[in-house]
Amino acid sequence: MALAAARFFGRRAAPPPGEGTRIMDKDRIKGTAKQAEGAVKEGFGKLTGDKALEVEGKIEKVEGKVQKTYGQAKDDLRKA
Repeated sequence: MALAAARFFGRRAAPPPGEGTRIMDKDRIKGTAKQAEGAVKEGFGKLTGDKALEVEGKIEKVEGKVQKTYGQAKDDLRKA
């Protein structure tokens, strides 16, 4: 009944527990943050001409991508 009423009034009903809910793995979030941090370091290294900082930023970006991929794999296994 609540679902029919929600549709009638143009609102979405909340999905049942465990259905349609997406919880992103912590590694995906941390990996994305690490990629962003690496991009900032790389850009700042390019701007200042600091090759060591630029390389450090590139390494962090790759580390972040690996961590994000690992989190995605964990999410996929959880869904299966």
